[in-house]
Amino acid sequence: MSAPTGAFYRAAGMSFLRYTNISADLLRNVLKEPFKAKAQNRQVIAFRSAPYTDGKQGKSGVCVCA
Repeated sequence: MSAPTGAFYRAAGMSFLRYTNISADLLRNVLKEPFKAKAQNRQVIAFRSAPYTDGKQGKSGVCVCA
């Protein structure tokens, strides 16, 4: 029997991004304090978004996602 070719996450039906997100979540869950708290703080993402209507930028806002 030959070894399967290609990425195993593709064989499982998921993208590389989904695979890395699952792996990161699992790693954060097994860490001990104080490392776990530091890793949880790095998980928060903030970005700025602005709607465009008729080619003109609207009021921008900040979104903080955990």
